Amino acid sequence: MEGMIQQISSPEAMHQYGKELAGWYPVIFLSGDLGVGKTTFAKGFAEWLGIDPAKVQSPTYTYLNIYDNKLLHVDMYRLEQFDEMIEKGILDQLSNFSYILIERPKWEKELGLSGAVKLEIKKLNENERTVELITL
Repeated sequence: MEGMIQQISSPEAMHQYGKELAGWYPVIFLSGDLGVGKTTFAKGFAEWLGIDPAKVQSPTYTYLNIYDNKLLHVDMYRLEQFDEMIEKGILDQLSNFSYILIERPKWEKELGLSGAVKLEIKKLNENERTVELITL
């Protein structure tokens, strides 16, 4: 399903967009290549929740990060099978949080996260991005 497209002109604007969407969408799937601004978006989202954005790091190698027991930040990049979400305890964690960011999502329907939206982030040049917000 196509959605609203936002032009982002800088990393600061991506951070601000994260802050803006946190108030509207507590569960967001973040899609995009490495370096497009997913973690920068997450920093803004976390800041809206009162979390120090300096704490926010990409969970690519840890699978998930938890910030101040308010925000669950997951990266599915290295997950090969849905069963790994169970084995690593990620699936259990999903039910413990109201605010969830999932980078490079897989198995969106199987996760059962109602009200989730997806952001598709595309790099135009060094600073500019397009972000499409898609309702699921």
